[in-house]
Amino acid sequence: MRRHQVRILFILFQSLFIGLFLFSDLAAQIYFGVSPIRVELKAKPGSQVTDVFYVRNNSARPIRLKVYAENWFMKEDGAPAFIGNREVSFSCREWIKVNPSDFRLQPGEMKTVRFTVSVPEATEAGGYHAAVSFESVPEAPEAGARGQVAITGKIAAAVYVVLGKVQPEGSLEDLVLEERGDSQLIKLRVGNSGRTHFRLKGETTVKSTEGKKILKLDFPDEVVLPKAERYVFIPLKEKLTAGNYKVEVRLDIGRDELLGLEKEIIVN
Repeated sequence: MRRHQVRILFILFQSLFIGLFLFSDLAAQIYFGVSPIRVELKAKPGSQVTDVFYVRNNSARPIRLKVYAENWFMKEDGAPAFIGNREVSFSCREWIKVNPSDFRLQPGEMKTVRFTVSVPEATEAGGYHAAVSFESVPEAPEAGARGQVAITGKIAAAVYVVLGKVQPEGSLEDLVLEERGDSQLIKLRVGNSGRTHFRLKGETTVKSTEGKKILKLDFPDEVVLPKAERYVFIPLKEKLTAGNYKVEVRLDIGRDELLGLEKEIIVN
């Protein structure tokens, strides 16, 4: 018998229901989805907040899922990294309890998973984050099964908890134009020096050196975690020809004033 093999696929910030598959010599398939994939809550120290996730099995066979809270952080390129129980700044993992944490879903069945966030007393105001992860559990292979390969699927839903009124603190550090194959994108470095996360909202404008507007680009709906820096990638709708240009960035992070950055770039 070939050794049982397991591979985990991590997914965050995807569409409403996401399919994950299990393949074997019988071409068996597992498909499940979780909604919502992002929850943003407001709470007070010493309080409890309860919310729900909806999990659905879209396959033709039963599946077993386990649910647990874990820590995550964002790499510089914006990719999430899930790190289980390892410590991370501004974590709320230990505040989260899920129920049920291990269950089966019949074909086509949808189930409600409740989670409660219990905020400790005397917690400082700020924005905290964790993930609630849903992971399929492969069933034990049948006796005598040969050549079976199991793939477990995992969907991680982001949970953000904001305590008190915290002013976002951000900065636009720099930008460059990058060529990637036949496309171009603006690589923008964004910093967060505050105690709460903020989401990207604003626009980037590309102009000629004479001030004529050439392109207007919206920011992707992404997050910048507290006390962190990351790159944001903004694809250009049209490729710029050789020449000199001016790029203007205006970013709204939830303050009264916008963040701004202007820089001249050269396209060879």
